[in-house]
Amino acid sequence: MFDCEWTKSLTRYDCRALQALDGSPCLEIGTPFSLPDGSAINIYLKPESQFVRISDNADTMFQFGGMGLDVWNGPTHASLTGLLAKHKTQMTSAGEVFLLAHPDKCAQGFAVAVAALLGLAGWAADKLGEQPDTDDDPAAVAEPFIIARDPSAAFKRNFHVRGASRLDHVFDFRHGHDAIDVISPWPQSTGGAMRKAGDVQNGPMSEDFRPLFIVDDRRDQDKAYNEIEILGSITRAMPLTRLMATAIH
Repeated sequence: MFDCEWTKSLTRYDCRALQALDGSPCLEIGTPFSLPDGSAINIYLKPESQFVRISDNADTMFQFGGMGLDVWNGPTHASLTGLLAKHKTQMTSAGEVFLLAHPDKCAQGFAVAVAALLGLAGWAADKLGEQPDTDDDPAAVAEPFIIARDPSAAFKRNFHVRGASRLDHVFDFRHGHDAIDVISPWPQSTGGAMRKAGDVQNGPMSEDFRPLFIVDDRRDQDKAYNEIEILGSITRAMPLTRLMATAIH
């Protein structure tokens, strides 16, 4: 059934049921992200033939115009369509950013749409001379891409795992048998992750759940890869951009 309960297989972002202009059902997903002017990034899902249309309802280009960005001149429009093509999304003549996903691939399609709209937000921030907001809750960024790995796997936020020390460790997510934390590329974060991993991997739940640390490498890849190498000596770790790219490709 096409309703907000169904979207839990795609995301745990807020969902609201709407009615499209043609009377068909439409779901609005409120993401925790925003454009450089502070306007919210929302994603809309609507059945279309045998597919689901995943769209921004042309909100992004409208907001860019309000920021003084001329998105319709030739070079800029070509740049934007090229950026969207890298994310396997398109833009209509009315400025709607969208993609069509088969129902059993909607989780991947939703993650791709998130990546495309974050890419547009980064482009706009660069044009306005602002720093892209890559520090704003990397766990929220990672969430749809984690789900997209296997939409049928059990998923839970704030997942508790008991360690060998009998301490109760809280991970950002459970996805299947993975206990996942999304961390910043700093030595303090790495140190905490290694202690957590060692305790959990030797604890009573080690056969049921395996730690996985996703390191936010969007701003400083070299620093992130150094921390990933350190983590990799005792546990599993990967860069956030690789996780995002998996859904796109």
